[in-house]
Amino acid sequence: MQLEARLRAFSAFARCRSFSAAAAELRISQPAISKHVADLERALGLKLVERSRRDGALTTAGDFVANYVLRAEALLAQGAIGVGQFRDSESGMVTIVASWVTGTYLLPAIIAEFQHSHPSVRISLELGTATKAAEWLRSHRAELGFITGAISKPEIEAEPILDHKIIIVGSPALIPGPPSREKLESLTWISREKGSAARAAADAAMARLGMVPRRRLELPSYEAVVHALTRGYGIAALSHFVVAAELRSGSLAVVPVTGWNVSSMISVLRVRDALLTPAADQFQALVRKRFGELPSDP
Repeated sequence: MQLEARLRAFSAFARCRSFSAAAAELRISQPAISKHVADLERALGLKLVERSRRDGALTTAGDFVANYVLRAEALLAQGAIGVGQFRDSESGMVTIVASWVTGTYLLPAIIAEFQHSHPSVRISLELGTATKAAEWLRSHRAELGFITGAISKPEIEAEPILDHKIIIVGSPALIPGPPSREKLESLTWISREKGSAARAAADAAMARLGMVPRRRLELPSYEAVVHALTRGYGIAALSHFVVAAELRSGSLAVVPVTGWNVSSMISVLRVRDALLTPAADQFQALVRKRFGELPSDP
């Protein structure tokens, strides 16, 4: 199920904001993309693309048309995915894309439980940023996304489903008692790279409290951050789900900071107005159930 050529070309341009990138996505020439979009503009009697700009900007009319075209394309793609499962409701495949905290610490056990009770359904999990999650849904490579934070796309619906605490943690040997502001600012703050939702929430909270760390250490994974924390190399502001095992064992402890009350929201992403396939709908229901059983505090 596909949109006609002019609308497909405009849809690809609206997603990619580039004639060349749209051409690569549709595997046709760049002039063909440009001609299809120009033909659509003539048919509608409207200018849709700001060709004088290099950032792929749409006109106000272009934004309006893109909102409907992108949603229509997403609905058609979702329908094509679902038809196969209705032919054989006991089998199928659900592709999920999730941000690092959700995909590493929350979803694996749920996926294992679901596959145990639905052995003929394959669940594929891809990890990435919120931007990647939106792009995978927009390009129909994934049916569900689970991200920390919010995202706004005309054809993507984001529904908050779990609020979780961002806490400051460190080795008990490093901070044996409530630290002063001077002590907090003198310690090395360990984090993921810029762009992670937890870091953004923590940085905003530190700015609000007037805290300015003197030393930063960026590491490429949460596992690396936790390893450095347990070795006593610094402190970090992380989702309590990331350090749940270390808090239970006592290798890490919550660092009390006056005025620190930070949380972040996990949302589920879906194609707007589309029905999920039976397998995806059942998986989403299980996620909601298990997320509802999780503790909101460390």
